[in-house]
Amino acid sequence: MKKKKSNFVDDGHTVYDMSGVPDGIFSRSKKEKSNLSKKERRAAMKAAFAVYLPRFLAVLCCFGIAILLIFLWLN
Repeated sequence: MKKKKSNFVDDGHTVYDMSGVPDGIFSRSKKEKSNLSKKERRAAMKAAFAVYLPRFLAVLCCFGIAILLIFLWLN
C-alpha cells in the first residue's frame, strides 16, 4: 500500500511574533551595513587581522603539536 502525500496548506499560523525584526536584514549589501569610508574600512580590517592572526596561529600551532604528539605516541 502506498501512503498518500498530504498537501501542505499554510494557514497563516505563526509560532513566533516577527514584528520586531526589520525587513530585508539579510538582503543588504556589505557596503550598506557600515557608514565607513574605504580608508576606514581597510584600517578596520587591518586592525582585525592584527588582533586575530596571532590567536589563529597559536591555535594552529597547538593543533600541530597535538597531531605530532599523537603521531609519535602511536608509532
